[in-house]
Amino acid sequence: MPKKAKKGGGGKGVGKTEEERLLYLQQRAQAEEELAQKKEEILTLFLKDKLQKEEKNTAVNLLKLNEGWRSILRQTRAAELRKDIAVLGQTFERHLDGLDSVIKNLEHDLQEAELQSARVRRIHLQHLERLWAQQDKRLTFVQQQWEDSLQLLSSTFHSERSAPLPTAPPTHSPPTHCPLSTGPLSTVPPTHSPPTHSPLPTSMASYASDHDNRVNRTGSISTCSVQCKGVSDDCLLSLVRLNSCKTEKQSVEDDLIAAKKQVNLKTHKLRDQLTQAQTAARKQLTDLTVQSDNAVKKLQAVIAKGERVLRAAEMCRKLESEQMNVLSGLIPTEDCRQEAAETEGPAQVGCDSELQFLIKSLILVPIFHQQMTSRSERFEPTVLSPAPDRKQRTGSLLETRNLNS
Repeated sequence: MPKKAKKGGGGKGVGKTEEERLLYLQQRAQAEEELAQKKEEILTLFLKDKLQKEEKNTAVNLLKLNEGWRSILRQTRAAELRKDIAVLGQTFERHLDGLDSVIKNLEHDLQEAELQSARVRRIHLQHLERLWAQQDKRLTFVQQQWEDSLQLLSSTFHSERSAPLPTAPPTHSPPTHCPLSTGPLSTVPPTHSPPTHSPLPTSMASYASDHDNRVNRTGSISTCSVQCKGVSDDCLLSLVRLNSCKTEKQSVEDDLIAAKKQVNLKTHKLRDQLTQAQTAARKQLTDLTVQSDNAVKKLQAVIAKGERVLRAAEMCRKLESEQMNVLSGLIPTEDCRQEAAETEGPAQVGCDSELQFLIKSLILVPIFHQQMTSRSERFEPTVLSPAPDRKQRTGSLLETRNLNS
């Protein structure tokens, strides 16, 4: 019975524990939910902070990257601009040199043209002065002729006027009409006219001669005027020719200037091509010099290696000769061999081994020498084993001989 009571009491206790457990589980679930919410909130806050930090870092990195890129771009652009400035300076200097040469050529041509125009003007003035002098001479000559003829006419007229009238017999001629007189008094009856000589024929002759002289003078004057007109026409033609020569000269100068410009452009192009070719040739020359220096260094190294190989071969030859001398001194003669064979029977095996060793050495040394000479001829580097010393070799040979004996 008491056990049952215990069981009942135990059932109530178990029921309480289940309720407590449920409450505990609920509380635990609520606590876990709250903890999860808190963790989520903390995680979101942490992620937000981390995102903000990352955004700040990315912004800073972008600024640094932009600054570095801009600095690199500035450096490259500055180098390019310096190169462009140098090239533009060279082209500008070359253009200025060309313009200076063109200006000098034009000044020289202008001076030559001025000298030629001054020469032509001086020649033209000389021609005009000569023509004016000829015209003045002709006018003075004509005026002198006119004055001489006028003086001659006046002198003849005065002489005829001052000369006395000669007497003539009366003639019964009908009344004549005098051409110099006009009116009714010109008719004179012959009965009442005095016996006087009329000066009309002489005056008519003088007037006729004067008229002829005047006609001749007018003809000479007309010829002079024609000559003057011809001279003036020649002057005008010379002026026209001078103007045409000036125009032709101007056109020729323009053509020469255009040709000079073309020649200057061609020369500039050729200079540019020449500079490019010179730069290319210099580059090739530098490459060739570098290659030749490398080849010379390689050849010097090969020659040094060959010299070392030859020295090694010479040393080997000397060692071989020394070895042969040593071996020749150590090898016994045939008589000694016979005596040794008679006296020393058991030592024959050692002598045979020594002879075999010497024969092998005599066979191998020429082969080694031949190989060394072939390698020295090919200038190939070889690694030589250190040759044994003479004393060591002699000592080793004596030890082997003693052991064999």
